Amino acid sequence: MIRKYILVKGLVQGIGFRPFVYKIALENNLKGYIKNSSIGVIIDTEGEKKSIDIFIDDLKKRGPEILRIEEIIQQDRPIVNYKTFEIEKSIHENQGITFIPPDLGVCNKCQEDIKDENNNRYKYPFTNCTNCGPRYSIIKALPYDRGATTMSSFKICRFCNEEYNSLSSRRFHAQPNSCPDCGPEIELVDKLGNKVDTQEPIKETIRLIKEGKILSIKGIGGFHLVCNGKSQDAIRLLREKKHRKTKPFALMMKDIETIKKYCLLSSEEEKVLLSNKRPIVILNKIGDVLPENIAPGNLTLGVMLPYTPLHYLLFEDDIDVLIMTSANLNGMPIIYENKEVVDKLVSIVDYHLMNNRDIYTSVDDSVSRVILGNEIVIRRGRGYSPTYFKCENFKESLSLGSHLKNSFCFCKDGNLILSEYIGNLDNVETLNRYDRAMETLRRIYNINPELVVYDFHPNIFSKDYLNKLKGKKVGVYHHHAHIASVLFENKEKDKVIGVAYDGSGYGRDGTIWGGEFLISNCRDFNRVGHLNSVYMPGGDMAAREPMRMAISYLYKVYKDRDKIKNLGLILNSSQDSDDKSKTKMYIEMIEKEINSPKTSSMGRFFDAVAYLLGFNKKVTFEGEAAIYLENIASLGDRGSYDFDIDVINGMYIINTDKILIGIIKNLKEKISKCVISMSFHNTIIKFTVDLCVKISEDYGIKKVALSGGVFQNKILLEEIYNRLKRRGFIVYINREIPCNDGGIALGQLVIANERIVYW
Repeated sequence: MIRKYILVKGLVQGIGFRPFVYKIALENNLKGYIKNSSIGVIIDTEGEKKSIDIFIDDLKKRGPEILRIEEIIQQDRPIVNYKTFEIEKSIHENQGITFIPPDLGVCNKCQEDIKDENNNRYKYPFTNCTNCGPRYSIIKALPYDRGATTMSSFKICRFCNEEYNSLSSRRFHAQPNSCPDCGPEIELVDKLGNKVDTQEPIKETIRLIKEGKILSIKGIGGFHLVCNGKSQDAIRLLREKKHRKTKPFALMMKDIETIKKYCLLSSEEEKVLLSNKRPIVILNKIGDVLPENIAPGNLTLGVMLPYTPLHYLLFEDDIDVLIMTSANLNGMPIIYENKEVVDKLVSIVDYHLMNNRDIYTSVDDSVSRVILGNEIVIRRGRGYSPTYFKCENFKESLSLGSHLKNSFCFCKDGNLILSEYIGNLDNVETLNRYDRAMETLRRIYNINPELVVYDFHPNIFSKDYLNKLKGKKVGVYHHHAHIASVLFENKEKDKVIGVAYDGSGYGRDGTIWGGEFLISNCRDFNRVGHLNSVYMPGGDMAAREPMRMAISYLYKVYKDRDKIKNLGLILNSSQDSDDKSKTKMYIEMIEKEINSPKTSSMGRFFDAVAYLLGFNKKVTFEGEAAIYLENIASLGDRGSYDFDIDVINGMYIINTDKILIGIIKNLKEKISKCVISMSFHNTIIKFTVDLCVKISEDYGIKKVALSGGVFQNKILLEEIYNRLKRRGFIVYINREIPCNDGGIALGQLVIANERIVYW
């Protein structure tokens, strides 16, 4: 007989790992104990050597679906003759790290429970087990036990306690376990917070939805605004009240069969939808079966399946499609507290369906899209966050992330911890959310950063803010961080050709970059090419008014204000006298360089072309103009425009003049805007590949990394990827880490730590 003291590290708490270990210990006739600690799961066991070998092999090969073992540390210890195998009380240690599990979508067995009239949990909206339910959103501290969650205020009843202690129950040691007798309760209130007199709040909620009412409904990570997804009037009213003119609304549909009625669905998309992460998945829609105002002008819909028992219970009485969008005021974080939702949404909602289980950490829905046959994560939130990656020789550190689509990242004991999506740091409310989420993870993991990594942009984080943070400050450039995120995810150490296409990022020369070709590894980079620079009249305003960028690009081509005015009023017959005066003003700003920073941004190039092709309004959400171009593009058309790749002072410059001239010529010829848009896409694809080939010939590099928010464009990513592969390149892209600014924080942390080795 031998004794093994085993420490299992990784995602091993809150997923049913202790019950699993208990069962296989009994199967192998082992004695000892298992317990959670703040550094992982500790197993101390005695038995025959062969039995312990089988036990350890089972640890690695069997276990809960979400189990992720990073390391198993074993020690031989003297025999003490344990008599039984027990699950012992958790302990807290200051050293090491264990992973916090993400919130999990309701499992099939719990779905069966709520449908079974003979089950104690029939129609109980908080049904969960070791395989599903809230985790990250309710955890206050580690080790993961009921007392360390917001479920601590609910005293477990005898029935649930028997399940909790029963080896044969899938609720064996399920910390959030509850039932109608002892668990959270739902409550329907009106817009002022007054309780609605009803014995069946869910049934009444369904009736209100069918009447066309707008409700807020509390989910796992926050409230959603909900209305009938088939009612054009209800959707129009929600848009008016929320002041959300065109940004697509997310949908929740009853089941996969319902989704197939309204969307085209591949096997991989179905797999992602049905996963226990339950993200919103961007799908191609089938015709115009559903109201157009769900996602105006879009060929796609963002769809998710129900992820809590409550959501499943809403899909009764002929309801199969619901608008399910984050409950917030424009630009503000998702609301997750009962009082706040009543106070802030009084002018938007008619009723609130809330509950008394507190959310400790708010988490937005995750968003994914299947591109190149695989899931590409666009936003990491519920089901995905926090995210953990192994790293070597990194210091305890913190990276602050970007201004837009912010997330932050910690490093502790060889693990990178990427936070959930926080949002755009444009207001006090989002900054408060940022600080609270950061402090929660810092406290749970006892992180005291030696390094604090920030973006070099002077206006993202003030010096006062940075000075409050302890640790050596390390600045990193935005586009280098994009490329580093790809390299880290793909475990690539060598130099690559990094192509970073996005809306904006502060560059080494003090201008706004965004159409960049870099020779890069995770430590350093050299800019070797970029899209030609143009002026942004009005600075950040140019990102919201595509007309400004269109004028700037046309001025670069013609350098003559009269010629621009004569181009059929910028080829836009609806242009009024106010627009004419704006045209004159913007040209003067460019000529005199008044509040007109220079940019090489691919995102702004898209804005300019979108305006020329009919997007003659202000942008109401990031990327709107680019999405417009992607949606109108005639797939399959192979036309393109001429372009030049100039060499100026040893730098490759993509000259866009001929592209603009070609587009204007096509517009004068009344060529379809759909054809022009596809030709524009094809041109970007062509010059991207051509320049990669030129750089490869110069530097002898056959590896390319693609990153930046523009690569959320499916047409561009798929074609550039495939054409580079056909040219013999190894091509790296973001899959788990968002290619948009949600991945910046991780890239920042990697760069800073790689540099430390060489300082």
